[in-house]
Amino acid sequence: MKHELLRNTELHVHTNGCYHPEDLFHMVKDCYSDVNWNRFGFLDRYEKVFGLRLDPIGIYDRAISTGSLDELRQASTYPYHPDGNFDEFNIKSYFSLAVSGYHLDREQHEPILGPIIERHKAEGLAYVEYRNAFSASGEEFKKWHERWARYLQESSTDSFKARYIIRIVGDPVECYSTIRELLAEQPDLVETIVGVDFSGKEIAPKTLLPFYQRLRQDYVSYPESALDAVVHIGENFFGLSLESAIRWCHQSALFGAKRLAHCIVLGMDPRVTVSRQPEAHTRETVEERMDQIAYDLEHADQLLEYGVVVDSDRLKAEYDRLSQQPADELVYRPYDRERLRDAARRQDYVLDDLARLGTVIETCPTSNLCIGGVPSLASHPFRKLYVSKTKIAICTDDPGIFSITLADEIENVCRWFGLSHEELYERVGDPWEHRLGVSRRSNK
Repeated sequence: MKHELLRNTELHVHTNGCYHPEDLFHMVKDCYSDVNWNRFGFLDRYEKVFGLRLDPIGIYDRAISTGSLDELRQASTYPYHPDGNFDEFNIKSYFSLAVSGYHLDREQHEPILGPIIERHKAEGLAYVEYRNAFSASGEEFKKWHERWARYLQESSTDSFKARYIIRIVGDPVECYSTIRELLAEQPDLVETIVGVDFSGKEIAPKTLLPFYQRLRQDYVSYPESALDAVVHIGENFFGLSLESAIRWCHQSALFGAKRLAHCIVLGMDPRVTVSRQPEAHTRETVEERMDQIAYDLEHADQLLEYGVVVDSDRLKAEYDRLSQQPADELVYRPYDRERLRDAARRQDYVLDDLARLGTVIETCPTSNLCIGGVPSLASHPFRKLYVSKTKIAICTDDPGIFSITLADEIENVCRWFGLSHEELYERVGDPWEHRLGVSRRSNK
């Protein structure tokens, strides 16, 4: 049945978030006393967040003696509950960093990637794009990612394809150039390394313009090995107005990102969004406000078609006034009913334009509930994304930490939003069509 295709392709997973408790147990059950459990300050930070000192060695001791992984599960997973907290999720993700770090220090990739690959094969996945980061540069950066990509390449079979998306770290153009060097030096990895990712702290799209310009140039210069860009955007944006957060999503697509991750700002009711914190989204920097004014003036005609009236004279006067102020000074602009209505209209405009551009939104429903600041199922952005014309793909993000599989996520979506599998497939289609690398000349 066609709807089974929804369960076969995973486009958004971070390798560190793929470990389930069973994986973490077997990865170090024979050496857990030698693990640096305070790697990246894990134990210190865990104590700061939860108010107790975690004892991983005791957890493994008891797991071995009792055969129960309940303690390990409690320490390393973050399943959905109504009061999701990003800091609590984030520190639990460090458990797997400590486990995988033991093997990384010994340059052992099989114990790190093997459990993930075998689990995904057992789950019936046929195509997975794995994302990973490494905070280094130059030869060390290339060597590290070459090893990971090669392991994924060697793990691929006729029935299972593993692909690799490398996270950009440091200077975007410099890092991207290093990735291109890796592809030139290791041409057999071109099929496996299909894209680059901007994740972690969200980045203003305008600062990435030199990167996107280089990316477009390389579509022409290196059509056989062209890389696609994916970006996390519109997920954690409390430092921005709603208008600016919506603009960041739009500009990311306009500048050249093929897929956008999360984009909850495009789907959640603005009234709900601003109610999440006291005076949420009412302050942003002078620079950001000026960027928004420039955007509104540029898109005034299109916005008007959606009912957003742009007062050009007033905005130009505001722009001139702000240009005399420090760029990092905060501007306060409270919300009223009309501004919130306009924000909803801006969502409609951007979603329709993403549809025109062919941009795909990677929606991660469980992740958004757990850590994306979505307060309830009733306010989940998936509802609006679903009825829009924008292409969407359902993904898990960090399935091990959230204790889910892609099949679970599909079931959750159908149950939460009252959809049949057939209805969901009719809207979403085959996610394999949205994989990276399809623009390459060799794939046409």
